[in-house]
Amino acid sequence: MDVRQRGRLTLVDGSVVALAVVSALASAWFVANATGPVGPVWLLWAGPPLAAVIGAVPCLVVARLPELPGRLGQFWLAMALAQVAIGAATVYQAVDAMRVPVGEPHPLGPGTVVLNMVAMVAVIVGLFRLPAAREVTRASVLRFTADAGIVIITVGTFIWYLLEHVLKPADASREPTNFGQSDAPVLILMVLGGLSVMAILKLALVGAGGLDPRALRLIVIGAAIASSGALVGPMFEPQPHLDPTQVNMPVLLLFMTLAARTQLRTAISAAGPVAPVGPRRPFSLLPYLAVAATDGLLLYTVARAEAELPVAVAAVVLTVIVVVRQISAFYENAGLLRQVDATLLDVREAQRRLVHQASHDYLTGLANRVAFEERVLDAAAGDVPFIVGLVDLDDFKAVNDRLGHHVGDQLLVEVAGRLRAEVRGGDVVARLGGDEFAILAFAEREAAAAIVERLGAALDRPIRVAGHDLLVRASTGYADGARDAEPGELLRRADVAMYAAKESGKGRGVRYDPRLNHRAESDAQTGAELRIALDRGEFHLLYQPVVGLPGGEPLGAEALVRWRHPLGHLVAPDQFIGVAERTGLIVPLGRWILREACRQAAEWLREHGAAREWAVGVNISARQLREPGFAAEVADALRAVELPAERLVVEVTETAVFDNGPAVEALAAVSALGVRIALDDFGTGHSSLGLLRTCPVDILKVDKSFIATITNGGGEAVVANAMIQIAEGLGLQAVAEGVETEEQAAMLARMGYRIGQGYLFDRPLPAAEAGRRLAVPVTAGVHR
Repeated sequence: MDVRQRGRLTLVDGSVVALAVVSALASAWFVANATGPVGPVWLLWAGPPLAAVIGAVPCLVVARLPELPGRLGQFWLAMALAQVAIGAATVYQAVDAMRVPVGEPHPLGPGTVVLNMVAMVAVIVGLFRLPAAREVTRASVLRFTADAGIVIITVGTFIWYLLEHVLKPADASREPTNFGQSDAPVLILMVLGGLSVMAILKLALVGAGGLDPRALRLIVIGAAIASSGALVGPMFEPQPHLDPTQVNMPVLLLFMTLAARTQLRTAISAAGPVAPVGPRRPFSLLPYLAVAATDGLLLYTVARAEAELPVAVAAVVLTVIVVVRQISAFYENAGLLRQVDATLLDVREAQRRLVHQASHDYLTGLANRVAFEERVLDAAAGDVPFIVGLVDLDDFKAVNDRLGHHVGDQLLVEVAGRLRAEVRGGDVVARLGGDEFAILAFAEREAAAAIVERLGAALDRPIRVAGHDLLVRASTGYADGARDAEPGELLRRADVAMYAAKESGKGRGVRYDPRLNHRAESDAQTGAELRIALDRGEFHLLYQPVVGLPGGEPLGAEALVRWRHPLGHLVAPDQFIGVAERTGLIVPLGRWILREACRQAAEWLREHGAAREWAVGVNISARQLREPGFAAEVADALRAVELPAERLVVEVTETAVFDNGPAVEALAAVSALGVRIALDDFGTGHSSLGLLRTCPVDILKVDKSFIATITNGGGEAVVANAMIQIAEGLGLQAVAEGVETEEQAAMLARMGYRIGQGYLFDRPLPAAEAGRRLAVPVTAGVHR
């Protein structure tokens, strides 16, 4: 609380204390003059104007609070105006009273009436300008109209009866010529009754938005006390110097000041203008209480043999209004019940959709992992044999990269439809995420392989998506179900079998075998060690020379990765390359090999010059070729060390490019850089001659399995001879791999091979020694 807020509170608290003192003194002086004047008459009228001046100050303070919105500030400004008007009205009334002789009734002058009306209008306008706290509906307006009519008729009936039978003066024949003292209660009841009705209207219909509810209650209580004081006015006709206004007005102004104090404390403590709007209070008892009161008055008049017709008419009218109101409420409730029914139907439908969304894949409509595992749990609890399978689309990422994710999504939908069409009614097909699907099929062990084969055959057929005929291959792993088996364990087994299927050539199914666990665990351990080895720099490259036949002049070298384990021993490539492929670590490892080989080649070029033509070959995996931006990665590696593109040869296997997909596109982009492409281990893979036409190949590297027995005169010699003929016919270079004897080298030269590689010429060498070999011609057999 800052200094200004503390000052405002002090001023308002002081005003409350002052008003309490004024009210107490006014009440005491009123009682003292009850039997007759004991002092000046003006002193009886001093309380109301003094209270008005004191009470207006807190209202003005609250009205100027920066924390309050404009309309709420205007309401408290109207309250200040009303207090000033009330004080001025009592001054007029006091002047009128002191102008007549003592003991004579004093008239109620026009100034008093006008100023009281100004106060009433100020309060009404202030209330109506408050922001609404609740939405106004047609039903609420109709309900309030009926309730307001009931209240007005009831209050009017009782006022009429009081004026006619209780408060009517004994000399009823006297004709007043002006507003007299006997008319004052009627005027004050009209004013304060109007205030009360307006307050009820504001609260019942839309609420008092922003106005503190406790402050509004204090204002209503003050008005009620003032109204009750006015009712006793006729009792003081024998004492014309006394008037209830002399006491009830200070009390009313005290409660209005307390209301302003409450609003001020709420605004400061909440650091905001609007107090929380509470729940709407029901007014359903109001019409019934009004009817009961009027009926009671009717019975009272009948018992006193008065039988007043207005009371009877009022009772009948009230009963009719209540009946109409009740019928309207029945219709409204019926409409609400219809809305509730419709809402319940919507909720049930939304709940059904949410349950479906929570248990199904949004794209394919298949069950998701949660629903699938629940079904597996149910199957494991029964006695019917079942299998759990995992189907993973091979090279699906290539579809997304080449054709876009929208085509990939449509492909997944089509695959889901084919899988669903191949299973029986009780079986379950689910999508676990990405391009991975799960199958729960109820079948004997002997029939499981047939089910998997049928699923694979369904996916082997071309799928037309967005104008593209796509060939899809899927690797499937499946595990036999077991009673009380956990879904996670069955899925793990199927996953192990699925990866075994991928390693065995993709596009096939493999049943889980416990022996696969050992390999999976070994792969996990080796993969973790590979990550650490990459971070620690435990890999290095050796370079095996590539030479010309038959003379042995150096033409280049092939980069071969080696791993020196922290324990000191060398790990053979066949022990970690496959693991790197399966775990995806081949991508960062291959990136390092490419950059390191380019760096070393650039260093050799600087050391030995560019007079001799040679190039360094780097093996690239299929996984690397599928990575987006592979050609840019090659270009960056060359650019980083300023190595000419012709000094690099990218070596790939037939399997990596056989599908004519993104791998071929990546190689075309690499070839466009000026880098030569070598097809490694040619003859051991698919060996499609069409591949030589679609793939940008410059070099064929004939696998060593055809070279090893070439001198025996068997079929391998025929194949080797055919391959050199094909290479020459297509204008490609042919490299004979694995040359280990001089006889093999001589026979290959006679066949037409002009390039060879193998231990006959050199083993894989460290970078420094390999660089020296590139600078000096090598004679066959010298470095064996």
